[in-house]
Amino acid sequence: MGEAAFESQNWEALLKLELRRGQDRTHLLPLKRHGPLTVQRPFYPEQDCCHVYLLHPPGGVVGGDRLDLQVSCKDDTRALFTTPGAGKFYFSAAETAHVTQQFKVGSGAQLEFLPQESIYFPGARVRCKTSIDVQTGGGVMLWEKHCFGRPANNEFFATGQLHSQIELRSEERLLFTETQRIDADELQRTSGLRKCPVIGSFLVYGIELEQTMLRDLQASSPIDGLAGITQPQPHLLIARYLGNSTRDVDAYFVGLWELLRPLVLQREASHPRIWKT
Repeated sequence: MGEAAFESQNWEALLKLELRRGQDRTHLLPLKRHGPLTVQRPFYPEQDCCHVYLLHPPGGVVGGDRLDLQVSCKDDTRALFTTPGAGKFYFSAAETAHVTQQFKVGSGAQLEFLPQESIYFPGARVRCKTSIDVQTGGGVMLWEKHCFGRPANNEFFATGQLHSQIELRSEERLLFTETQRIDADELQRTSGLRKCPVIGSFLVYGIELEQTMLRDLQASSPIDGLAGITQPQPHLLIARYLGNSTRDVDAYFVGLWELLRPLVLQREASHPRIWKT
């Protein structure tokens, strides 16, 4: 009885969104929603670009929860997604939490997916898969930031596991895929995370940088921690962070975003208002 009651509390959330180009701006069309995954009304600080705040379950995510986000950006749309706060994943005795994010970016469309960090409390078990499919002329700027434990509170990720996968396709042709399996042992390994509890990846698609510009970006570095920038495919740039501070990875990625946004999306950086609160 007690176990059944516990299982009934698991979230199974689905949010399906579509963005379409109107006469002078991008319009957000919620197609389907089930469970606690939702969005606030869109903002238009840049007139034509739709800023969307994605709201996760208010109590965080536990084992057995399933969150499914599906976003379709139709041709020539402009959209920036972010979150008002960190995503939180809590201890699970056995079950795994599942997060699936699917983005389809049409011809000439621009998608920015710039959420706050995900925090994994000790004992959290999470599988996360992010898939992006971009059509000709589309641009994408997407980051993921992960914090294992709460190092500021001396709360370390002694148990638990994250299985994370990201895939990028252009015209359904696979351009890039990466899988990470992180647990307490991986955090400690010299060949792994070197006891650093914070990692991040920033994927930028839609530009081919000249070597001088790429070298300048590679010379930039966060205040604390390690970073690297590579261009594994034409029009694809990937920045990575490994360190001890979510503030540091925030500052590093936002700085790169401010530099690259005019080159990739032909627009100056416009910070979502929620970042200033």
